[in-house]
Amino acid sequence: MDARTYASNVSIRPEVVAEFADHWPSGIAPARDGRIFLSFPRLDPVPAPATLTELIDGRPVPFPDASVNALDPSDAKHRFVSVHGLALGPGNRLLALDTGATSIERCDPSAAKLYVIELEHNTIVHGIGFPDDVCLPTSYLNDLVIDYNRGKAGYAYISDSGPHGPNGIIVVDLDSGASWRRLSGHPSVRPPQRPGFGIATESGLMRTTVGVDGIALSPDGRTLWWTPLCSYDLASIDTDILAQRHADPYVVARHVVQHDARDFASDGLDSDREGRVYFTDVTHGILRRLIPTENRYETLLHGEHFAIWPDAVKLGPERIVYITDSQVNRQPAWNDGQDLRTPPYRLYRAAIDADPAQF
Repeated sequence: MDARTYASNVSIRPEVVAEFADHWPSGIAPARDGRIFLSFPRLDPVPAPATLTELIDGRPVPFPDASVNALDPSDAKHRFVSVHGLALGPGNRLLALDTGATSIERCDPSAAKLYVIELEHNTIVHGIGFPDDVCLPTSYLNDLVIDYNRGKAGYAYISDSGPHGPNGIIVVDLDSGASWRRLSGHPSVRPPQRPGFGIATESGLMRTTVGVDGIALSPDGRTLWWTPLCSYDLASIDTDILAQRHADPYVVARHVVQHDARDFASDGLDSDREGRVYFTDVTHGILRRLIPTENRYETLLHGEHFAIWPDAVKLGPERIVYITDSQVNRQPAWNDGQDLRTPPYRLYRAAIDADPAQF
């Protein structure tokens, strides 16, 4: 059954929370106490002065301080290079994924880290690094979700989106800091290898080899969902299989479930307490929601193209959904070197009938 055949609309009206004149936001983490954290990936020639921020009075303030946000290539192991994915973890902690890269083409594996930040005192607890066979020179560690209930301190699942591959999903035990790579190079984490294939956006067809990007975790922690950026595909897997440290890679691959293709491309994913999966629809500039039990998508925002490139989506407390608009499709890399972006970049929010999956 084709999920595209069954669609409905739920009209919610987005409002602008903040505007950013110089740099584009991607990751969002709305905390339980109402604080909002944003990442500003440093992928432009003029990098953002702070790559991890807290939104205070509508302004991004370096978090946890300006010093650790100061870009210093000579000290990349002790300062943030470029934070992308964000997530709230157990024990009132923020997890910030530093890609170790100022380009999606290559990274410095020794600089890539998953930082654990304690929010009561705004202090970095530690940074979890990755072995050479987990984070590769061609990796771009993009998005992450946290399973609060697995292991002593939770597990993280991270998407490796690098355009040169091999893409994959990285599993991190937040207690021991151990990590391992899963589905490396598997077709489900790669975009379709068809000549001339691209995804539709508001500015036309976009061709890229960026792989698995948005990921989401079901409220019981048992199902991980993901989609490659340059595709209309959706896959999932039982995390009891994915998280096994010494599982046979062929056995893991056999447990991947391919779902019906969509009629839109997506960047960011999230899930709610009822198990519904949220997608930023970069083809139409809106937000979609999949109801897995009915194999049906809903359109959640009032009208189309409220955003140019809706990037990340996160459900927060008090039934509020947050969405960043990063204008990725207008970047020079996708337009023969021309920068077609028109700031300001925006953070939106809207009231919604859903709670976060794991708050």
